[in-house]
Amino acid sequence: MKNVTREQADIIGEVANICTGSAATALSVIINRKTNITTPVVEVLSKEDALESDDHILVKVPYTKGLDGTNLIVLKCNDALVIANLMMGGNGTDISGMQLDEIALSAVSEAMNQMCGAIATSMASILGTPTDIGFPLINSKGHKTFEIPDELCNGTDIVKVTFQLTVEGLIDSELLQLYPLSIVKQIIKQEDI
Repeated sequence: MKNVTREQADIIGEVANICTGSAATALSVIINRKTNITTPVVEVLSKEDALESDDHILVKVPYTKGLDGTNLIVLKCNDALVIANLMMGGNGTDISGMQLDEIALSAVSEAMNQMCGAIATSMASILGTPTDIGFPLINSKGHKTFEIPDELCNGTDIVKVTFQLTVEGLIDSELLQLYPLSIVKQIIKQEDI
């Protein structure tokens, strides 16, 4: 399978939709705010321009069991600051002086860890095989903890799933998930069983 077909992309979109619904519930619990993630828009791309943007953070989700590889979550910096502020006991509105420093990134990492744990649990039930993730790693402007996997920027197919993320009057924004071809193949293969 060199290219991802529309049907296969739609399967990934459906898997992402179920998994991200669980992630929204997890986020809602830890920030104590109503959180909603809409039905996704699914695209097949050869590269993703948001990977080079200063306005976003990249969250690398490494699979340690069930799937082999990683996928990326792309979140706007402002949304990450709101989440960090809520995680640290703020009200999510007083972020004007905040920076994505180590403390804020640590709070975002913990939120992403909880969300990604929920994603792994949902993925395991969809695929019928135990699925685990490692601790998510975050890249932001001036703070790099990982190299972007080659397969997300070397011209092979990527399935990009775009959700609308809303958090009770504080966030109304896009959340992206990027699935490289290798992960797409594994999910499709499991789904075919």
